[in-house]
Amino acid sequence: MLSIIFTDLDGSLLGHSDYSYEAALPSLERIRKARIPLIITTSKTRIEVEWVQREIGIIDPFIVENGGGIFIPGSSRLKEIKDGEKHNGYTLIRLGKSYSYIRELFGKIASRFGIRGFGDMTSEEIAVLTGMSVAQAGRAKLRQFTEPFLADNNQDIKSIEDCALSIGLKIARGGRFYHLMDFAQDKGLAVKKLIDLYQKNSRKGGLISIGIGDSENDLPMLEQVDIPVLIPNPDSRHRNIDMPGLVRAEAPGPLGWNSAVESILNKIYNAQL
Repeated sequence: MLSIIFTDLDGSLLGHSDYSYEAALPSLERIRKARIPLIITTSKTRIEVEWVQREIGIIDPFIVENGGGIFIPGSSRLKEIKDGEKHNGYTLIRLGKSYSYIRELFGKIASRFGIRGFGDMTSEEIAVLTGMSVAQAGRAKLRQFTEPFLADNNQDIKSIEDCALSIGLKIARGGRFYHLMDFAQDKGLAVKKLIDLYQKNSRKGGLISIGIGDSENDLPMLEQVDIPVLIPNPDSRHRNIDMPGLVRAEAPGPLGWNSAVESILNKIYNAQL
């Protein structure tokens, strides 16, 4: 039986304020030794994910910008990939529209509602808003599918959503920003495509999928997996989310991530003995 883990980054595997994964090191080492695919599923960019992967020492497929694209490295066990294209050493499955297209339409929405996106901000401004370094913020600006933005008046968000829908786009709410994207994309669709690919390529007689996230834009991912895990907010309160089989981690960030993964893997492998 193959296990596969899909995980959000900010507020889940990475700390909300310090972006550290240190508390998750025991589980990360176990995952590496067991060769369990760890599929980063995030609103971050390809460049940002590559940095995280190098840091934690994994080379697995990953999902960026809220399901805008699936990147499958050449070394992956996944073969016979349909709808893929070669892109910077990866097979890329595109699910979202191009960033230039999203930015063009974002400009029309922004002029009406007075909102600012990453494309309107300097790396220094983004660093101040997020607590990232300027270099990290620069990598966050290198987008391919979506535009994170801040609304000056959060009460206008419903009107902004309606405007986005009228031109074929939608808005997802993340931990810090709203994200404008193509209506047809989300984390859930990307997760389902990868689950199907792993099932097709698996020789171990089945697959158990685990998904870990902390915010509303993780819901589509959590709805697609066998074992959904909800990480609490930094104040240790869980968001008002409920679904069958939901596991509520006991602590925020990588500490809760680590304990939840250890507990779930223990149950899976004990059941197989």
